[in-house]
Amino acid sequence: MGFYKKYRLPILITVGVLSSFIISIAIDKIMKKLKSKNLIVKGNFTALNCDELHAFQSTSGKIVGNMNVIVNKALEEFYQSGKNPTIEKVNVIMDAKNFKVSWEVEISESKDKKAWVGFTSRGSAGNNAFERANSVSAGQDPKSILKKIKSTYNEENSEIKTIFELFYNMSTTGTALGKCPTRQFFYGYTKPKKFPPILKKI
Repeated sequence: MGFYKKYRLPILITVGVLSSFIISIAIDKIMKKLKSKNLIVKGNFTALNCDELHAFQSTSGKIVGNMNVIVNKALEEFYQSGKNPTIEKVNVIMDAKNFKVSWEVEISESKDKKAWVGFTSRGSAGNNAFERANSVSAGQDPKSILKKIKSTYNEENSEIKTIFELFYNMSTTGTALGKCPTRQFFYGYTKPKKFPPILKKI
């Protein structure tokens, strides 16, 4: 029996395993390269109380986190680079003991061919925060927010979507679990008149 005939099966198995391993590494490198095209935006702020702790943009006319301005600028820059933006992830770390907040937003190319160039958030902290966070009577719900966006920017065809729902020191059913229990919604929206979707040439 020749060498190849004797060890044919082990050789084929080894080659197959090595090929799968090499392909896996190649795919991983491609995914990392694609991921690196995403834009990461970070920020942090210090609050004076529970109300300001979830003031990612502002509260009672006072600028606190300024997150909307920072993220919207990044979204527009991403759009100007020739790609329709969307927010892929929102990560938030809140610290009620020291009244500090840090956040991170990941912007990627939109897969639905829409340019999600707008970002905002609404929420509530303290008593009844679970209900108040997206209350219709308080104008905190998506429909009310969209109506305001349309009138503010003269964009009658704007759309809105929920990106992330944050619970801090609160269960997903509304039970307070600690200081400054918070429920916050983060939204993305389009402004198709000023920022029409970028059409890719085939």
